[in-house]
Amino acid sequence: MELELKHLRHLQAVAKAGSLNRAAAQLVLPQPALSRELRRIEELLGQALFERDRTGVRPTPFGRLILDYADGILARTARLGAELTQRSAQRARALRVGWSATALAGSLLDALEVTGTGDQAEIRTAESTAEILDWFERGELDLAVLSEQCEVTLPANTARIDLADDPLLVMLPDWHPLASRHSVGLAELEHERWISSTGPDRCREFLARVCHPFGFSPLIAHHVSVSGPRDEIVRYQGDVTLIQTLRPLAPGVVHRPISDLLMRTSHFLLYREDSPIAARAELLAGVITDSYRDGRGPRTGRRVLPAQLSRLAARTN
Repeated sequence: MELELKHLRHLQAVAKAGSLNRAAAQLVLPQPALSRELRRIEELLGQALFERDRTGVRPTPFGRLILDYADGILARTARLGAELTQRSAQRARALRVGWSATALAGSLLDALEVTGTGDQAEIRTAESTAEILDWFERGELDLAVLSEQCEVTLPANTARIDLADDPLLVMLPDWHPLASRHSVGLAELEHERWISSTGPDRCREFLARVCHPFGFSPLIAHHVSVSGPRDEIVRYQGDVTLIQTLRPLAPGVVHRPISDLLMRTSHFLLYREDSPIAARAELLAGVITDSYRDGRGPRTGRRVLPAQLSRLAARTN
């Protein structure tokens, strides 16, 4: 026999009732079964826990010691159960938002705030689109804004709303000879040193496919995560990399269109169709596209819903 939580609860009940009969009735157990259980517990612990007489039962000194331990263990267990229940309820209410490297990710958070769902957001960050898609596949995300240059296969039970598309740019140091131009040809970058993003999105292979029709293979000098110091490498080492149009311009670097590259970056909202947020996906997409069209970024020219004005004012204050 091993001592379990139910045994501690039964000992508590016996001590509080002062009678095996009353305790058995409260526990909805046959009195003989409770009596046998008590004897087995005493045999396990090696000492009597209760003194018995015609008036009932009373804890022995050893029994009071065991009951003190039981009270503490059961109290902590009850608190743990309450905390787990609360955490489970919070998780059930949470809106699980995937944060990726796309330039419109900030606009998604802005849209959640404007539409009154920002307080529910639970952000999970990823270093690749592949990781975000895997989380959707496992049912661990409700929505995210993603970008693609090549078509993405959607996980089961998800849907997408296209938001915007932009040409790819090249990032150059501001002292580069081509930085004075309004646009550059991709073939003019044949002898440059390139930065490629690491991770399972196979960015190195993508860069090779982009350059191949222009007659060269890119010399990849750096493999950097999507959140890594690409701006600093370009600025100080003079290397180049492809960049999304909406990326903020860092000091010391410039972004230039590639005149002969037709490939574009598509931004889209991905959401689980069985998530409560699915009913508001079109509204979220509208706020994001308004932000994109009016200001090319979050919190510029955004659509503020009248029902949310007082709420937003309260949060700001």
